[in-house]
Amino acid sequence: MTRRTRYRSENGRSCIDLRVRQSRQLFDGRDPAPFIERDLDDDAVAYLLGAAQEIPRKQALAIVVTISDEPEPRMAPDVIVEAVRGHFVYEGDDVERRFREHVRRGQMFLALGLTALVVFLTLAELTASLSAGPLREILREGLVITGWVAMWRPLEVLLYDWWPLIDERRQVRRIIDAPISIRYPELTIPVAATPEGTDGADHDDATGTDGR
Repeated sequence: MTRRTRYRSENGRSCIDLRVRQSRQLFDGRDPAPFIERDLDDDAVAYLLGAAQEIPRKQALAIVVTISDEPEPRMAPDVIVEAVRGHFVYEGDDVERRFREHVRRGQMFLALGLTALVVFLTLAELTASLSAGPLREILREGLVITGWVAMWRPLEVLLYDWWPLIDERRQVRRIIDAPISIRYPELTIPVAATPEGTDGADHDDATGTDGR
C-alpha cells in the first residue's frame, strides 16, 4: 500500500482512495467470523487512519474503494460498506473503552500519588524533632522530593497521555461519518453512508492496497 501526501477532492470532500483486486483483500483472511463481521486488513485500517490524520480536520472525508478484478457473483456493495463501517464502529467503541480505562487508571494513580505526597511531607515535618545538622536537612529534603516525585506519574497520565486517544477517537469518527463508494473499472456504485453522502465520480488518482 502506498500513501499520498495529497488527496484529490470530489464534491467538496477529500477522497481516501483504496484499490484492491478483490473485495476479500480488504479483510483479515485469518478471521473466522462471517464476512460482514470480519475485521479489516491491518494495512487497510492503518492507511485509512493515517489518511484521516493527514487531511485537515475541517475537511470532510469520502472513502472510495476501487475493485479491479472482482469475480462473479460480485459482493453486494452495501454489504462491503456495512462491513467496513461495522469495523470502525467497533474500533470507536474500543477507543472509548480504552479512554474510560485510562481516566479510571489516572484517578487511581492520583489518589495513590496524593497519599504518598501527604505521607512523605508529614515525615519531612517530623524531622524537625531530630538534632539539627546536615543529616536532618538531607533527610528532610529527600522526603519532600520523594513526595513530589510520587505525583509525577499521575500528572503525566491525566495531563498528557490521554491526547493520543482523543486524536484516535476523532479520526475513527471521521471515517465512520464519511460516505463510501464502491467502484469497478467499468461501473461506479456510489453508496451514501451519511445524509450528506456523495455520488461517485471518475477515479483519477487512486491510492490503495494490493493483495498479499
